[in-house]
Amino acid sequence: MKNNSILAFLLLLGSFHLSAQDSKFRLGLRFAPNIAMTRVQDANETDSVTYKSNGAGVRFSGGLTGDFYFGKNYSFYTGLWYTVQRIGIEFSETSRNKISGSSIHNLQYVQVPIALKLFTNNIATDTKLYFVLGLTAGLNINEKEKEWSTTEAPEKKIYKKPGIGNAFSLFDAGLLVGIGGEKQLGENTTVFAGLSYNRGLTSVQTKKGPFSVDGKSAKDAYKVTTSLLSIEAGIKF
Repeated sequence: MKNNSILAFLLLLGSFHLSAQDSKFRLGLRFAPNIAMTRVQDANETDSVTYKSNGAGVRFSGGLTGDFYFGKNYSFYTGLWYTVQRIGIEFSETSRNKISGSSIHNLQYVQVPIALKLFTNNIATDTKLYFVLGLTAGLNINEKEKEWSTTEAPEKKIYKKPGIGNAFSLFDAGLLVGIGGEKQLGENTTVFAGLSYNRGLTSVQTKKGPFSVDGKSAKDAYKVTTSLLSIEAGIKF
């Protein structure tokens, strides 16, 4: 999996380099620390178990960007990003057993944005605002368990701990919106900074976890989706 991801990265980088010979294409580098949030929907509110998000955390994203201009103030926006997402889940039983638990995982994605970018006219010398609206497609290349615990007695083992790589799905998709500004520093150099929000549209947990009750699918108990609020900055060439 990792070797295939590296090969895809090199092939895409090569295609960007060739496309950069066209004046209507701008290649860039992006760095974006983010607040990674988990949205948990309890799928069965009538039972005795409640599932919810276990907070948020600071993670990061970075990689290549590409603007394919098809008008003075419009571009097709894409790229190849390495993005770390935090997934935090906790549960509690309201029955007399009073069992509770929590988990935190880091998921590492290769993300491809597919979006439309709109630019204003200059609001100051060589300075424009931009707006982004589109989608992201993500491939989960690694999964790391940071925390997993329950108050359940060891001999019961009702709540199962999934093996590494079994708790979350391979693919994710999200809605991407953003706003920012960019400034032309020279004939071929532009710096940019802004805010973006990436809201996951698909459930990322598998049948096995992070918490699955013995004999039942975790998907029947809760749904997990992600959100990233990012401060992004970078440079285009």
